[in-house]
Amino acid sequence: METVIMNWEAISAIGQIVGALTVFITLIYLAIQLKQNTAAVATSTYESTMTGFNDINVVVASHPELASLLDRGCQKPDTLTSTEIVQFNFILRCYANQWWKLYKLYKRGNLPLEEWKIFAQEASQFFEQPGCKPFRDQNSLFADLYLEFDKYKAGTISDFGFELKNQPNE
Repeated sequence: METVIMNWEAISAIGQIVGALTVFITLIYLAIQLKQNTAAVATSTYESTMTGFNDINVVVASHPELASLLDRGCQKPDTLTSTEIVQFNFILRCYANQWWKLYKLYKRGNLPLEEWKIFAQEASQFFEQPGCKPFRDQNSLFADLYLEFDKYKAGTISDFGFELKNQPNE
């Protein structure tokens, strides 16, 4: 009888070890899955961000009149007609919406600080152009975003192609 009890105790101990091992393996599997999911979400976020900017840029680059409008609006806003001012403000809103999305992703922890800093520096530079300052002043919806941009003012980070410098003749 004592042998039967010892066998049940041994079987019980083996069952507990197998159960603990199964839980451990499951936790490792879930950690791997979580890491892969996090990487997939980060990739998707990055692709969405680039697609958003590229969509705006392709429209502007595909239409010389919009490219001219954006250039004049940023550098010499007093040359815009009333209709062009409306168009220019909608273009700026597209960019602001894109940066707003990035800001929200950053605040929620879905965009690393180092990446946010780059976008914020670029946006700060963009909105410091003469024609963009009035948009910034008149659109308080993005007030938190502008404050965030101000933290990362760091000079030139991108050459937007506006008002090209005089280049030597080739």
